[in-house]
Amino acid sequence: MKKELRINGLEAHFVLGNNESEKLKARPVILNIALRFSGDNAACLSDELKDTVCYSNLANVIGLNLKDKNFNLIEHAVQFVYQLIDKHLNNIGILKRVEAVKIATEGKGLNSASFILSDW
Repeated sequence: MKKELRINGLEAHFVLGNNESEKLKARPVILNIALRFSGDNAACLSDELKDTVCYSNLANVIGLNLKDKNFNLIEHAVQFVYQLIDKHLNNIGILKRVEAVKIATEGKGLNSASFILSDW
């Protein structure tokens, strides 16, 4: 049985873009994250936060680490977030795997884009 925690619609703000007008200020981006649990997920039986990932804490870690970041490319931003989440999961000592990270910008035409890094 596949056990996955998905965090959808997490908003973060950072500079993303390669041209000068995009580099002037941080803009909102939407993150979607999928975490796959290895083996049994104790939280399914225990109903205890200590047995899983507190997605509020994870959101805070992501937000704090992206706050003053500048990325030229959405691909690099996704890789950064992927590695950040992986490091956080290792630090809290609960064995999970980052399954996918998606970042999407909002806008019309060329001002809108998304990129997905996935282990699927």
